[in-house]
Amino acid sequence: MDRLTVQFPLWKTPFLHVVAGFVISVLIASYGDHGEFLWKYLRIPAVADSGNSIFVGIASYVDVEVDRTLEFLFAQARDPSRVYVGLVLQEHKEKRDAFPLSRWRSHSNVRLLEIEPEASRGAGWARSKIATLHRGEKYYLQLDSHHLFVSSWDVVCIELLTKLAAKVPKPILTTYLTSFPESTTTVAELVHQLPWRMTAGYWMKPFRGILPKKIQYLPLPIQKHILMSSNGEPQPTSFFSAHFVFVHSTWLREVPYDPLVYFDGEEDSLAMRSYTNGYDMFYPAIHIGFHLYERKNSTKHWHDHPQLFKQMSVNSMLRLKAIIETRGGTSGDQKKLGRYGLGAARSIVDYQHFAGIDYQRMYITTRARYGEVLGKWPSGSVPRLWVHKDGHFQMTKRENSTEFWEEWKHGEASGGSVNGDIVSGEAFIVTSRWIVTQRDVLPPRPNLHMIDVARGIEIHLMPEGCFYRYPNLTDLQANWTFMTYGHWM
Repeated sequence: MDRLTVQFPLWKTPFLHVVAGFVISVLIASYGDHGEFLWKYLRIPAVADSGNSIFVGIASYVDVEVDRTLEFLFAQARDPSRVYVGLVLQEHKEKRDAFPLSRWRSHSNVRLLEIEPEASRGAGWARSKIATLHRGEKYYLQLDSHHLFVSSWDVVCIELLTKLAAKVPKPILTTYLTSFPESTTTVAELVHQLPWRMTAGYWMKPFRGILPKKIQYLPLPIQKHILMSSNGEPQPTSFFSAHFVFVHSTWLREVPYDPLVYFDGEEDSLAMRSYTNGYDMFYPAIHIGFHLYERKNSTKHWHDHPQLFKQMSVNSMLRLKAIIETRGGTSGDQKKLGRYGLGAARSIVDYQHFAGIDYQRMYITTRARYGEVLGKWPSGSVPRLWVHKDGHFQMTKRENSTEFWEEWKHGEASGGSVNGDIVSGEAFIVTSRWIVTQRDVLPPRPNLHMIDVARGIEIHLMPEGCFYRYPNLTDLQANWTFMTYGHWM
């Protein structure tokens, strides 16, 4: 063969290898942060054991609690070496230069982005900066800058998310963490409180009449009967807490933070965007950390930036409106939201059906107000369990064509005693037995009609709640009275 006809791919020549290596070396050197370059352009994680590492994103605005938060974060982790913090520190230079904040500059596992408070443009803007500090860690934990943590919180989070990942492809742990008093220095007593979950409280007053409005989410302690039946397993939710999120770090790329969302509408849009990108949300039924809610003596961003607060709050609600009305496209003269819009895995109609919330008609179902959303309406048949705040109604057996249910309550909900005997708050007792007389299994309104023959009481179990009446009283025969909120399981 003529040696002149032999062809070598250019990339295989030693000379080009040398040139390519030199160019990459120069680029890395000029970039400053070698790890950031390798991760951003070559997708090479810049941390050791990246498959077990946790990236913790914190945006702090003039918060005296941030130092204690970082201390607890590392001290309470079982393996602090795998915990890396990306801290967007919005604080005055004199405080950043002084102890104790200055010590975090030299911490090998803390990456700082230091910003003067005057330059800050709000929570969404600051949290959008967090993603630039990620270096390939497998897990992402988003927090506020005022938290306490239980021992081995890192192990707990990874174990819970791993179990959920066996059930759904994209799980998220998120909730309103239980509150702690400002003077607290230990979690020893806090762990004995009931953990919290999120509920849809009410519609907020709109900015300048913008509709639809956002929801005011409220925390609610998880009822004991739910804790007992859940066996410590996370429970489905449709609500997203911005102050506690634990998820695979791919979420940072798939649901990027919108820098133009100031504060209002942040959690609404993140829930819808995450859900439509295929993520399923769960709240933990055990304590992982605790959150300081009020911070009465702390400076808030809107205190220092009142004009920006008004302007960006209106813009935030317009962006939320665009998401709700157009599935993330355009609305009137609103610019397309692009990567900050909804995903393609599920629709916003799916989300509203899942959440029990109608943004167009401004309606919140009672199950959403109660905070126990199961992710799908019952179909085909009525489920075997209807849960309410004091206990539950449960199918017990069938005899021929007759179906029987029993109402169970935990002891403390029945006054703490039954037939003169003291009942533990952890105990369950049967308070009544019901015969099913009619059932409607067609979604979206499954309901069950039952009667307690001994007492002459009828009840309807519905997604909106439980209603009862005494049909033997002629003057009240047509009147149904609300008994309690609840939901199907």
